[in-house]
Amino acid sequence: MTILGPVQPVPCKDAVRTALAAARDALGAEAPDVLLVNDPQRATASVAVLHAAHGFFDLSRTRVVVATGSHAFRPEARAALQRTFAGIQLGEWSWHDARSTGLVDVDRAGSWQAHPWVAQAQSLLAIGSVEPHYFAGFSGAHKTLTIGCAGYADIERNHAAAMDPLCRPCCLDGTPVHTGIVKMLQALEHGRRSAVINLFQLGNEIVDAAGGAPLAALQALVPKVEATYLRKIPTACDALVASVQGALACSFYQAEKGIKNSEWAVRDGGVIVLESACSQGIGQDAFVKLLHEAPTYAASVAIVRQRGYRLGDHKAVRLRYLTDPAARGVRVFVVSPGISADDAAVLGVRKAASIDDALRQGALPAHGATRYHVHDAGNTCVEIGPPTGDLSQSA
Repeated sequence: MTILGPVQPVPCKDAVRTALAAARDALGAEAPDVLLVNDPQRATASVAVLHAAHGFFDLSRTRVVVATGSHAFRPEARAALQRTFAGIQLGEWSWHDARSTGLVDVDRAGSWQAHPWVAQAQSLLAIGSVEPHYFAGFSGAHKTLTIGCAGYADIERNHAAAMDPLCRPCCLDGTPVHTGIVKMLQALEHGRRSAVINLFQLGNEIVDAAGGAPLAALQALVPKVEATYLRKIPTACDALVASVQGALACSFYQAEKGIKNSEWAVRDGGVIVLESACSQGIGQDAFVKLLHEAPTYAASVAIVRQRGYRLGDHKAVRLRYLTDPAARGVRVFVVSPGISADDAAVLGVRKAASIDDALRQGALPAHGATRYHVHDAGNTCVEIGPPTGDLSQSA
């Protein structure tokens, strides 16, 4: 079986300070009114950036918004995050609530609503991290500035486009989710100064950084992120094993990103094996409910069209598209102590005792079948194209 995984990049010296200088120049050397940082579900090394910010910005009066998107956090989780910023002089803190009735239009056209501190600010600085994202192309501070502080209806409107097959990891140009985010960003930047610090991390280690205008700072890191996490294979394979560990392994709903990152590299009718702990089971009640109601791809699309899109629907619809014999017919197996046989049946996948057991159930040819094992599949993406990097073989 061919093993694929991240390629260790060469760290860039003084990248954070260079990024801070570019952000300072973009803001006209003035401290921002509002600083946006990612919530605890992202391991963005914001604290390291702010420790390095001395001499670039005086942030002692800068308000801080935790860009939670549609997520919600208990008081203890909020306190734990804020403790990590101890010793850094910052202004007042606020945690974004996408369902708040106090959100404010970002422009006169009412194109979308944001946290009031963000909408009313004259200058904004956001810290983000760039990784492949299975339907937005790449994550980054451009999303922190928009989806991270937007109203729930605005997030739903954007994420509904994720059901479009054009939305794939490492794809930006012409994809509806990214195009929607760019329009949100343009509305936010009208009459405001904005800058970002984008980090490229491997775990907690900062490998590189880019600062300045949001989209320019995204594009500056894309080549290095792709060189690290995007692997290409010459033709669609017969079987792909996706191993997901870390924070994404908490539930099937999260771990399934390991499938989404590489599903288009598997032939129709082929096999995908998801190996993950899924200690919290399937996760996300709305996701489970739609799967209960819609055993086929056509049924899932019909339900969403009838009642309207809800956050999480894109995952259920695309899972049905992947597994339904009337669509792609890929046979998905899950190797996980947290997913029962009944859970697997709801998901439309099959439970297996091990990777070998899943491949046996997949009934692949004994000889000639192409098999890949993707390590760190929550971040590593596989697509068809001229092979990149070294491909190592295991027994």
